[in-house]
Amino acid sequence: MIRFLALTAVVALASARVSYEGFQVWRLEVSEEQKPAFSAILEKHNMDVWGRGKDWIDVLVDPKLRHGVMTSLAAKAIHSSIMIQDVQPLIERDFARLAKKNKDLKIAFDDYNTWEEIEAYLAGLPASDDRTSLVSLGKTVEGRDLWQLKISVGAGKKAVWIDCGIHAREWIGPATCLWGIDFLLNNYGSDEGATALLDAYDLYVLPVNNPDGYAYTWSDDRLWRKNLAVYPGNECVGVDLNRNFDDNFGGVGTSNDSCSLNYRGPSPASEPETQAVQAAITALAPEAAALFSIHSYRQLWMYPYGYTSDLPPDADELDRISAIGVEALTAVHGTAYQYGPVSTTIYPAASTTIDYSYALGITYSFTLELRDTGTYGFLLPAIEIVPTAEETWAGLIAAILAIP
Repeated sequence: MIRFLALTAVVALASARVSYEGFQVWRLEVSEEQKPAFSAILEKHNMDVWGRGKDWIDVLVDPKLRHGVMTSLAAKAIHSSIMIQDVQPLIERDFARLAKKNKDLKIAFDDYNTWEEIEAYLAGLPASDDRTSLVSLGKTVEGRDLWQLKISVGAGKKAVWIDCGIHAREWIGPATCLWGIDFLLNNYGSDEGATALLDAYDLYVLPVNNPDGYAYTWSDDRLWRKNLAVYPGNECVGVDLNRNFDDNFGGVGTSNDSCSLNYRGPSPASEPETQAVQAAITALAPEAAALFSIHSYRQLWMYPYGYTSDLPPDADELDRISAIGVEALTAVHGTAYQYGPVSTTIYPAASTTIDYSYALGITYSFTLELRDTGTYGFLLPAIEIVPTAEETWAGLIAAILAIP
């Protein structure tokens, strides 16, 4: 599949999108004792892990490998159930609807938007709203800009960083960031939370942290995760940008296999996207009160560390803020979230955004995994964008305002 593209295929991109016809998402019940055996099965069949819980793992299963996977699982007494019967109809559902949208690059806050639509929206904001300013943090592998929007209603405030979409296929992230920008700008002065937030802080929002990968999910492969870096000698394309930060590089939860979805890259901060984001976070760190990195899926609110199961010195305080955020989030639509350290709440992962920012002294560094818990996974229907964004921003505002 194209998510494991050979280098030659990137030069001449496919004329049609990758088809996932017949691909299923299975939920596997994996005990602690079975995890070593499962890791071997995962590597043998080169399966794409979609989500993890304490005792379960969601994987994407190629129809050509289905019999072999079933045999391997049965041999280790690992039980499976089907979460998504066929992935392709869910992909076609979105693209069929989106094809009917007007081609005027007008942004939609209740639907998914192309990179071009997002870029046009951001570019137009500073001219229409003097509370906003736009800066390019740098260029991607393919030369796209990493646009960051600053929202400020007055000078001299501490900063809050929010980024979305570092993993390309997690469309709900950018959609939630964009909805939040619109909500804050249109409700400052009338909504208590929006007003209190902007009266106290400047917001720095990076709606799409991986523009190349995001654009590629629209043009070629809806389930692409990484950036589009090409390295001579690598069998496959792309680096997982959330395993490429210059913090405990090469640690747990990363891979030196270029075909792995967790491929860390050839060296710390090897990617232009990582270099740009690291530089921006480092520059902002002295005035930053908090950083939030938005992902999907699993409905989790997490804090450092990812690289180790050891708790950070501020664990009690981070737990307190997480509890406040989750309570406010759940109050909106009843959506249940768990919270805790990355390493024990989802899985161990080194060289991530929030471990990097925490090491810089941004104590209140969090990763959120948005809806859902596996019914749709990365293919969340557009009808869930607004409720997801509403609850997420309620949680973000409550958490930020609870920071001393």
